[in-house]
Amino acid sequence: MGESPTDPAVPAAPAAPAIRRARGEDADALRELLRHLHAEPTRSSLPRVRQEAQTLVATEHGRILGLAVVTLVDYGVEAYGSIEELVVEPAHRRRGLGRALLASCQAWFDSRGVEVVFVSALDERAASFYVREGFRSCTGPWLYRSR
Repeated sequence: MGESPTDPAVPAAPAAPAIRRARGEDADALRELLRHLHAEPTRSSLPRVRQEAQTLVATEHGRILGLAVVTLVDYGVEAYGSIEELVVEPAHRRRGLGRALLASCQAWFDSRGVEVVFVSALDERAASFYVREGFRSCTGPWLYRSR
């Protein structure tokens, strides 16, 4: 005779894991997991796990001419930020709006203790702008996925 799905000899399919936001009471478990990535004990801000985002706009006479979207992640090892988007209307470029937006981004990061900021430049003109403003090219274990 065949075994039924309720027969103890047939292993049950694993349940799908529950995914939720980390909470303060998770600090010890998170610290333990992070030891798999970082050999040295972490100087940890846990249990405070922070993920923040902010959209900034540059305006002139009430009209929005540029925007920046910034994010930060701090899971207790080292807070880092990303400039996700920074764009100025083409007709208003080379007037300091991008530089002003970037300075506001940096002030936002500074106020949150972020020391490392990443940005991705899709063309040489954008890359040159960021280099002039103090960014450096980096390499490393970065991977990305695009759809």
